[in-house]
Amino acid sequence: MGVNLKMHHVSFYKKEYPRPQLVRDNYMLLNGKWNFAFDEQGTGCADGYTKGFEDKLKINVPFAYQTEKSGIGKEKRVDCVWYSRKVTLTEEQCAGDVLIHFEGSDYETSVWVNGKYIGRDSGGYHRLTFDVTGTVNAGDNVITVMVTDDYSVEKPRGKQRWKDENFGCWYTDTTGIYKTVWMEFVSHKRLANVVTEGNCDAHSVAVSYDVLNCDFVNESYGVKATVSFNGQAVAEITCPVTSAHSGMNIWLGEDIHLWEVGQGNVYEVSLQLISDQQTLDTLYTYFGLRKIVTGNGRFLLNDRPLYQKLVLDQGYWKGSDLTPPSEKALEKDITDMMAMGFNGARKHQKVEDERFLYYADMYGYIVWAEMPSMYKNTENSRKVFMREWKLAVAQQRNHPCVLVWVPFNESWGIEDILFDKTVQDFVNEVYYETKKTDGTRPVITNDGWEHTISDVLTIHHYEQDGEKLHGYFDSVEKCCAHLWQSHHKGAFANGYRYNGQPILISEFGGTAFVKDTVGNNWGYGQGVTDNAEFLSRFDGLIKAIDSLPHSCGYCYTQVTDVQHEVNGLLDFSHVSKFDKKQIKDILGKHGR
Repeated sequence: MGVNLKMHHVSFYKKEYPRPQLVRDNYMLLNGKWNFAFDEQGTGCADGYTKGFEDKLKINVPFAYQTEKSGIGKEKRVDCVWYSRKVTLTEEQCAGDVLIHFEGSDYETSVWVNGKYIGRDSGGYHRLTFDVTGTVNAGDNVITVMVTDDYSVEKPRGKQRWKDENFGCWYTDTTGIYKTVWMEFVSHKRLANVVTEGNCDAHSVAVSYDVLNCDFVNESYGVKATVSFNGQAVAEITCPVTSAHSGMNIWLGEDIHLWEVGQGNVYEVSLQLISDQQTLDTLYTYFGLRKIVTGNGRFLLNDRPLYQKLVLDQGYWKGSDLTPPSEKALEKDITDMMAMGFNGARKHQKVEDERFLYYADMYGYIVWAEMPSMYKNTENSRKVFMREWKLAVAQQRNHPCVLVWVPFNESWGIEDILFDKTVQDFVNEVYYETKKTDGTRPVITNDGWEHTISDVLTIHHYEQDGEKLHGYFDSVEKCCAHLWQSHHKGAFANGYRYNGQPILISEFGGTAFVKDTVGNNWGYGQGVTDNAEFLSRFDGLIKAIDSLPHSCGYCYTQVTDVQHEVNGLLDFSHVSKFDKKQIKDILGKHGR
């Protein structure tokens, strides 16, 4: 599978469009300057903020107030913040339904329009949508948003700290809007929740969708689907719609084009909701045709063994933390890693901006999609986690680049999984619920160690000596040990055992330069003194894993430095520390 650093956008690509898997033409981005207020006493409602305000601070949305790019840069914890701005709409924009989308807002978000309360939603890692139809008017409108957050460890936090200072591998917290905010102007009768699922063996794709607000008793409806590849029509089909949830199966012809690693082949689809020869709604999406199988010690993509050369990607940027400074920055991380010879990333403890997944789709770049961890296991935290994870899976499932789901990492939030059956049952429930939402991908229940049911066996080990690392895992039996050598953990929770899963070392390396490990800065193990020493150690570690015949790949820590963790291949400004070819030559020299 060759690596192609050139890509072509889908024909309906729109720069900065925040939801590239479901595109419509009528929308308005709301990023930019908003009025902003800290509400340390929680009196904003009583003080009339719900109707809007202008005499406070200004913030640059979508950057969290803790970041430099927000224009505020205040790291002090404030649990309640407010946003307000004026939006001018036309009669045409208000003629149908009007939606406000928040791609990411952490943690509980409440919305008012023109002083009228719209609703609230909680969770920092899924798209929040509010229907403001009938509340907005042609002319000026005031949108007001209140977001509350706290240091609770009963909710998914990922790498956000829960103390007033950075510690360990946890970084500055994120409060409020941190992804794109936008309005969408849609038909009242419209399509929603589109899911595409390709079938390589049958040369087909199943497309399902919800049809909203239609009178199926007194009116007739149909959905017309047009599929194309590289601008050439492949199929066209119109199916009647008689219920709110419907779908169709589309044959793609004898000659099919597979999505491959390094070759992001995708089919484009336009969907039209039709009634009485009128088009009520049109949207555009795309899919990749590919097949994933795990078992018998192998990881297969399109019926061929896949060796994954991944890199851990935490998705932080200097000056903007969890928010990419631009769309180009998302693409650059992918092309930089591909230029170094990696073929994918484990998106660690973050549900990334969906535009990242779009570029990964187009380049043929593997993504492991992971859920940010909670850090306390209670009845409430389990409920909150399950809801947010299912929403995250549903939001990302149409992206062909996503090859693996990772709900848990290193027993965070499920610390007693080794021996506690209640915890094990919860983790297994998450596994089965993930499969229910998407049965096409493998699920790693607890990446790193102490697996229960899991489609892949993954190992985290930061040994810095390649020969020792090889010796620790040079047989399947050692990989499956109850306690790994020179480690405090092992492969499986009590009562579970190896069942032929593919084996990957999904965290290793993490090497930093001694000169960078000053103050609170750190990397894993003994630091290196110069480039030559780093490259020698890196070569030894890659050789150690590549020479394990039962290994199906690895994930090196990590893409960039992140605040006080200084072990990236790029620095925190996302500038490479090395000649990319030096890394690529090492990754390619050992024959895997």
